[in-house]
Amino acid sequence: YNNPGCYTVKLTVTGPAGSDSKEMCVLVADNIWYVNGSRGSDINGGTGWSDAFATIGKALSVADDYDLVLVADATYNETDLKFNGKKIYLKGVDHNTVGATRPVIDCRGKGRGFVFDSGETKDCVVNNFTIKNGSADRGGAIYCYSSSPTIVNCAFSSNGANYYGGAIYCESGDPTITSCTFNNNSANWDGGAIYCYSSSSAVSDCTFTHNGAKGSGGAICYNDKSPMVTNCIFNDNSAGDDGGAIACYSSSPTIINCTFNGNSAGGDGGAVCCDDSSTPTLTNCTFSDNSAGAGDDGGAVACYNSSSPTLNNCILWSDSAGSGGNEIYADSGCTVTLNHCCVDNSAGAYGGSGTIDDSNNCIFDDPQFVDAAGGDYHLKPTSPCIDAGDNSLIPSSVDKDLDGNKRIVDGDNNGTATVDIGACEKQ
Repeated sequence: YNNPGCYTVKLTVTGPAGSDSKEMCVLVADNIWYVNGSRGSDINGGTGWSDAFATIGKALSVADDYDLVLVADATYNETDLKFNGKKIYLKGVDHNTVGATRPVIDCRGKGRGFVFDSGETKDCVVNNFTIKNGSADRGGAIYCYSSSPTIVNCAFSSNGANYYGGAIYCESGDPTITSCTFNNNSANWDGGAIYCYSSSSAVSDCTFTHNGAKGSGGAICYNDKSPMVTNCIFNDNSAGDDGGAIACYSSSPTIINCTFNGNSAGGDGGAVCCDDSSTPTLTNCTFSDNSAGAGDDGGAVACYNSSSPTLNNCILWSDSAGSGGNEIYADSGCTVTLNHCCVDNSAGAYGGSGTIDDSNNCIFDDPQFVDAAGGDYHLKPTSPCIDAGDNSLIPSSVDKDLDGNKRIVDGDNNGTATVDIGACEKQ
């Protein structure tokens, strides 16, 4: 590639056991700028490590389309950083201390890390940063409005929002959020980690732990549109109201290869709550040990107001609710469809006057997790979930499980490769 820009390349490796492909973005940079918070100065030229700027803000102000900004590992007390619509690749590197995890943007409660409100596209990239102690009304760490940046390999911790999106707020844009961790972020209203309004964001390979919302969506709250969540872990998130992990309002998210464990709601839907005609599709997900509040419904999934979720190849086991539906609650006018799922159908598993249809090849036997008490929800070799799913229910683009292993294998060695039920395929 001779012209500056971001190019998607696909690498395919083929061997006796089959082939595997990986897509990645290759940046051909026009210019490279350097930032070192420990040794730089903003009166420098920023053209090398010996001439580095001291602040990220200075580098963003001089960089232009398809420039690369390298930021050395250090702590940066900067807030409200802006790309101003420029297609800049901002990357944290371990320059000062080899092996250091990433540079830290510590907002110290005085604002958020980044603002994207100038029509930024996927070519505006934030890669390999820790953003912590951010504070704002919406989006404690990152605010996106009518913008679709790429956020990758970042850690979000102890950020807070007075209203929505403890870490990230998205409105009328479709950001891509990949390989990030969200820990201990909070919102006084909805979306302890992420809040999306009219946003079809794509969240993949992320981990959400100990995030909380006083309202709904302890980890994520969706309002409108059809976002995508793939290969994510939701552990120990909480909502004061509904949806301990995810709350959906008038939205139709696609959720694939995710685990929901130990999440809790003070209201309904210990893991997921669907409201206002939401129609999420959850495929190859594992729910266990989630809980809805005292007097409330749906330990794993709850739905209200004409919502109709579909669950394919999912495990729902050992969840609990204070009132109705330890696993699933469907209010009047709602329909929950389960295809090839493994459901704990002990007393009180289902609740509500809506329709819960588990007639399509569901099983009701112990999934036999390796060590549920220790947080290991992989399947034992004797699990009834092995090769008990339906291959046709998996989107054609999905060929890996939550661990990154091959999604469909012949786990029972009967000569036919059939998908397992749950987030992790027995190899």
